[in-house]
Parts: sequence; structure tokens; C-alpha cells
Amino acid sequence: MTVFAASNIAERAEDVLGSRLRDAGYSLVLCDWSGRGSRPELWVYIELLDGADVGINDCVEAHHAITDVLDVEDFIPGAYKLQVSSPGLDRPLRKSEHFSAQLGNTARIRTWEPIAGRRNWKGTVEEVEDDIVTLLVDGQAHRIPLPAIEKANLVFEFRTGEKTKGGGTRTKRIGRQ
Repeated sequence: MTVFAASNIAERAEDVLGSRLRDAGYSLVLCDWSGRGSRPELWVYIELLDGADVGINDCVEAHHAITDVLDVEDFIPGAYKLQVSSPGLDRPLRKSEHFSAQLGNTARIRTWEPIAGRRNWKGTVEEVEDDIVTLLVDGQAHRIPLPAIEKANLVFEFRTGEKTKGGGTRTKRIGRQ
């Protein structure tokens, strides 16, 4: 059994689980290791290969598809909890391809160290090039290197539209909270 450092557990999980999930009809978005506390957790975020929404039954099926791989590979020391989930509305963004898929959308980024005097950013993903994310914040472009990012998530924004049925012009929320 080769045991990996906590910082490498998520990377190792991505390496061993990607093909197994693909065979089961899922795409691995990313793995996240929360090794703190009395019960550490391995989070596995999935999407369906056909682009349909991930439901609870998909998470259960994916969970069953990967538990034996994790048991055989046995690279996680001690007991842990396995969580399988869709990336959700506030999907995590970690890799350059995650940011590239969200061009024009709003993201929230926290950096390990201050860049231009700040660690917390919220703006529009404008460009991704050479592991540098360009985020438009208040009309100004800021270049943030991927290795400097501690945490990043998509910011889901509700879209509103005009409802004209019945002669009124009320604003109707589209989406769910």
C-alpha cells in the first residue's frame, strides 16, 4: 500500500477514478480531499457524459462504481467518508478547463496570498491562457495565476424576465433558489 500525502490524495483519486467513472457513463469533474477533523472526506464531483442533470440515483450508482477501485488502490490512510455529488450551481473551479468552460460567467476566487492587495475576488471570467485566469472586476482586468488560487467557485446568477401574460408586466424569477 502506497500512502499519499493529504495534498496529493485528491490528485491520486482523480487519476484512479476517471476511467472507471467514464465506463459507468459519468465524467469526473474533480476530487476534493478534506483531511481535517475526526472523519476526513473524499468528495467526488461528477457530470453525466450526455450532459443531462445529475440526480441522486446517479450519485449512488457512481458511488458503487468507484468504491471497489478505492479499496483496491488503498492510498488513503485510515477511515474516511466518500461523498459523490454533482458540481452544483456554485460548481468548484480548479483547473484551466473549468475556468475556460465558464468564460463570460461570474466567479468568486480566493487566493493563498494577496494579489494587488486583496485575496478575495468576484468578477467575470474573461480569459484563460497559460494557467492565468483573467477576471474582470469593476471594469478592470486582473490576472490571477492558477497556482495562486486557494478556492474558486462559479457564482450562480438568477435570470429575470418579463411576464406579460394577463396584461401585467411583473418580473418573474426563472430558476430555483
